[in-house]
Amino acid sequence: MHAIILAGGRGSRLLPYTRNRPKPLMTLGRYSILEILLRRLRSCGFERATLCIAHLGDMIRDEFGDGARLGLAIDYCIDEPPCGTAAPLRQVPDWHTPAVVMNADILTAVDFAHLHRIHVESGCLLSVAVRRREVPMDLGVLHVAAGQVRAIWEKPTLAVDVSSGMYVIDPVVRELIPAGVTVDMPDLIESLIDSGEDVYAYRFADAWHDIGTPAGYAAAEREFLADPEHYLTAADRPRDGHPVLEAR
Repeated sequence: MHAIILAGGRGSRLLPYTRNRPKPLMTLGRYSILEILLRRLRSCGFERATLCIAHLGDMIRDEFGDGARLGLAIDYCIDEPPCGTAAPLRQVPDWHTPAVVMNADILTAVDFAHLHRIHVESGCLLSVAVRRREVPMDLGVLHVAAGQVRAIWEKPTLAVDVSSGMYVIDPVVRELIPAGVTVDMPDLIESLIDSGEDVYAYRFADAWHDIGTPAGYAAAEREFLADPEHYLTAADRPRDGHPVLEAR
């Protein structure tokens, strides 16, 4: 199996941590964020990882080389100048089968092999790993219809589905990514939907942390140090199926 990791961001929200090193090389304990992802992918049965690099990319290449020390075949593509989170996919070499695609600032215990398998079974060209998030509201929320207030909820907590920054993508979708312009993952997903393609929603409840802010970094570090093996090694646990296709 093949994974593509988007590791070219500047990490501006994490300054000053990222002033002299790329965000994927920030550490959680003894490992960098990127190494934790790579080790987990290997434990899930992945053999190859393509790292899409840009900002301080030579530091990432120097750290991981060809991936031999991690038991992975690692190759690289350079997103220069940076053109969004989806545009680097145009440059991935030798990509012929569905690949797990993810941001490089994630700490997760997701079973990547299961995510990949469910995507293939769905028959969709793209799957999004979806996490349910509880969002507290500090205001009264109204249900308004036909110019009338039908109901009011005072400061409710709303459950919303959010993109986790993890996907499985078939290589044919590169045809929807124009060259020379900025294309982000939401743009690619909307292009698929607009063209009549189903986009699969892979719901998961495994641990997941977005390390995009200092607060997110601190929370991820705390959780990782409490139980490193939970994130480094895929658990051998049964799966009893998965929700049916949730597209559009």
